[in-house]
Amino acid sequence: MFYIIGGVATLLLILVFIVFKEKPKYPPSRAQSLSYALTSPDASYLGSIAQLFKNLNFVLLVITYETPGGGGGEQHQQSAHCCVRGSSLRGRW
Repeated sequence: MFYIIGGVATLLLILVFIVFKEKPKYPPSRAQSLSYALTSPDASYLGSIAQLFKNLNFVLLVITYETPGGGGGEQHQQSAHCCVRGSSLRGRW
C-alpha cells in the first residue's frame, strides 16, 4: 500500500516538473505583466524549490510531517503529506 502511494506521489512530482513552465506565454493581467518586467531574470522555479530546501525551518517541518505519528494513523499522515507538498508546490506561504 505504501509503495503504491509513494509511486503515485513520485509520478505526480515528475509530472509537475515536466508540465509546469517558468511562466505563461502571455501574462494573465496587466499587473502580472508589470511583475514580469520588474523581476530579475535569474529567478526560476527550480531555484525557489532549492531555496526552500536550504531553509532549515522548512526542512524541519518536512521531517516532522514525514515522521510517523503515534495516534494519527494512515489518514493523518496522508493529509499531512498533502499539506506539506501543496504548500511547497505553491511557493511562498
